[in-house]
Amino acid sequence: MLLFLALGVGLAQTLVEVTAVAALSAGLDPAVRLPAGSYKARSPEPLLARFPEAKGYALEAFAAKGVAARLHAAFVQQVLTAFAAAGYLLESQEERVVDGEVRTKYVLKDSLGRPALLLVVRKGDELVYGFGKRK
Repeated sequence: MLLFLALGVGLAQTLVEVTAVAALSAGLDPAVRLPAGSYKARSPEPLLARFPEAKGYALEAFAAKGVAARLHAAFVQQVLTAFAAAGYLLESQEERVVDGEVRTKYVLKDSLGRPALLLVVRKGDELVYGFGKRK
Protein backbone atom coordinates (compact mmCIF):
# COMPACT_ATOMS: atom_id res chain seq x y z
CA MET A 1 0.00 0.00 0.00
CA LEU A 2 2.82 2.41 0.88
CA LEU A 3 4.52 1.67 -2.44
CA PHE A 4 1.26 2.47 -4.26
CA LEU A 5 0.95 5.81 -2.44
CA ALA A 6 4.57 6.73 -3.17
CA LEU A 7 4.10 5.83 -6.83
CA GLY A 8 0.93 7.95 -7.02
CA VAL A 9 2.74 10.99 -5.60
CA GLY A 10 5.55 10.56 -8.13
CA LEU A 11 3.11 10.45 -11.03
CA ALA A 12 1.31 13.54 -9.77
CA GLN A 13 4.40 15.73 -10.05
CA THR A 14 4.46 17.83 -13.20
CA LEU A 15 6.75 20.42 -14.71
CA VAL A 16 4.19 23.18 -14.03
CA GLU A 17 0.74 23.50 -12.51
CA VAL A 18 -1.86 24.60 -15.01
CA THR A 19 -5.16 26.36 -14.63
CA ALA A 20 -8.34 24.72 -15.86
CA VAL A 21 -8.68 27.33 -18.62
CA ALA A 22 -7.53 26.51 -22.13
CA ALA A 23 -5.29 29.21 -23.56
CA LEU A 24 -6.47 30.50 -26.92
CA SER A 25 -3.95 33.29 -27.36
CA ALA A 26 -0.80 34.62 -25.70
CA GLY A 27 -1.49 37.41 -23.20
CA LEU A 28 1.73 39.20 -24.15
CA ASP A 29 0.63 39.27 -27.79
CA PRO A 30 -3.01 38.44 -28.54
CA ALA A 31 -2.16 38.00 -32.25
CA VAL A 32 -0.47 34.69 -31.35
CA ARG A 33 -3.13 31.97 -31.58
CA LEU A 34 -2.03 28.99 -29.50
CA PRO A 35 -2.69 25.43 -30.69
CA ALA A 36 -5.51 23.36 -29.21
CA GLY A 37 -4.39 21.54 -26.08
CA SER A 38 -2.59 24.59 -24.61
CA TYR A 39 -3.36 25.48 -21.00
CA LYS A 40 -2.15 28.51 -19.07
CA ALA A 41 0.38 27.70 -16.34
CA ARG A 42 -0.02 29.27 -12.92
CA SER A 43 3.55 30.52 -12.85
CA PRO A 44 6.51 30.80 -15.24
CA GLU A 45 8.97 30.16 -12.37
CA PRO A 46 9.74 26.50 -13.32
CA LEU A 47 10.73 27.69 -16.81
CA LEU A 48 12.83 30.55 -15.43
CA ALA A 49 14.67 28.05 -13.23
CA ARG A 50 15.55 26.02 -16.32
CA PHE A 51 16.39 29.03 -18.52
CA PRO A 52 18.08 31.67 -16.31
CA GLU A 53 18.85 33.77 -19.41
CA ALA A 54 15.10 34.48 -19.67
CA LYS A 55 15.04 36.56 -16.46
CA GLY A 56 15.11 39.81 -18.50
CA TYR A 57 11.89 38.84 -20.29
CA ALA A 58 8.23 39.14 -19.33
CA LEU A 59 7.32 35.46 -19.52
CA GLU A 60 4.09 33.51 -19.57
CA ALA A 61 4.01 29.72 -19.45
CA PHE A 62 1.72 27.11 -20.96
CA ALA A 63 1.43 23.34 -20.84
CA ALA A 64 0.21 20.95 -23.49
CA LYS A 65 -2.30 18.43 -22.21
CA GLY A 66 -3.73 15.20 -23.58
CA VAL A 67 -2.84 13.98 -27.05
CA ALA A 68 -1.12 17.30 -27.85
CA ALA A 69 1.51 16.63 -25.19
CA ARG A 70 2.31 13.21 -26.62
CA LEU A 71 2.89 14.58 -30.12
CA HIS A 72 5.87 16.71 -29.08
CA ALA A 73 7.42 17.54 -32.45
CA ALA A 74 4.12 18.25 -34.21
CA PHE A 75 2.87 20.37 -31.31
CA VAL A 76 6.05 22.47 -31.16
CA GLN A 77 5.83 22.96 -34.93
CA GLN A 78 2.24 24.24 -34.49
CA VAL A 79 3.45 26.68 -31.81
CA LEU A 80 6.27 27.95 -34.05
CA THR A 81 3.84 28.32 -36.96
CA ALA A 82 1.47 30.35 -34.76
CA PHE A 83 4.31 32.69 -33.83
CA ALA A 84 5.43 33.02 -37.46
CA ALA A 85 1.84 33.87 -38.49
CA ALA A 86 1.87 36.63 -35.85
CA GLY A 87 5.11 38.09 -37.27
CA TYR A 88 7.76 36.43 -35.09
CA LEU A 89 10.61 35.04 -37.17
CA LEU A 90 13.02 32.42 -35.88
CA GLU A 91 16.56 33.76 -35.43
CA SER A 92 18.17 30.75 -33.75
CA GLN A 93 17.52 27.71 -31.63
CA GLU A 94 19.52 25.86 -29.00
CA GLU A 95 18.70 22.47 -27.49
CA ARG A 96 20.21 20.61 -24.55
CA VAL A 97 19.29 17.59 -22.44
CA VAL A 98 19.46 17.96 -18.65
CA ASP A 99 18.31 15.22 -16.26
CA GLY A 100 16.14 13.58 -18.91
CA GLU A 101 14.50 16.87 -19.94
CA VAL A 102 14.90 18.20 -23.46
CA ARG A 103 15.19 21.98 -23.14
CA THR A 104 14.95 24.06 -26.30
CA LYS A 105 15.32 27.83 -26.56
CA TYR A 106 14.07 29.58 -29.70
CA VAL A 107 15.18 33.17 -30.21
CA LEU A 108 12.57 35.10 -32.19
CA LYS A 109 12.32 38.63 -33.59
CA ASP A 110 9.05 40.46 -34.11
CA SER A 111 8.30 42.54 -37.22
CA LEU A 112 10.04 45.56 -35.61
CA GLY A 113 13.20 43.54 -34.79
CA ARG A 114 12.49 43.27 -31.05
CA PRO A 115 13.70 40.04 -29.40
CA ALA A 116 11.38 37.43 -27.97
CA LEU A 117 11.89 33.91 -26.62
CA LEU A 118 10.02 30.67 -26.99
CA LEU A 119 11.15 28.14 -24.37
CA VAL A 120 10.15 24.46 -24.55
CA VAL A 121 10.72 21.70 -22.00
CA ARG A 122 9.83 18.10 -22.81
CA LYS A 123 10.05 15.17 -20.41
CA GLY A 124 8.19 11.92 -20.94
CA ASP A 125 4.62 12.79 -21.89
CA GLU A 126 4.91 16.34 -20.55
CA LEU A 127 5.45 19.42 -22.68
CA VAL A 128 5.70 22.91 -21.23
CA TYR A 129 6.43 26.06 -23.19
CA GLY A 130 6.78 29.72 -22.46
CA PHE A 131 6.74 32.92 -24.46
CA GLY A 132 8.65 35.99 -23.38
CA LYS A 133 9.22 39.51 -24.63
CA ARG A 134 12.12 41.63 -23.42
CA LYS A 135 11.11 43.83 -20.49
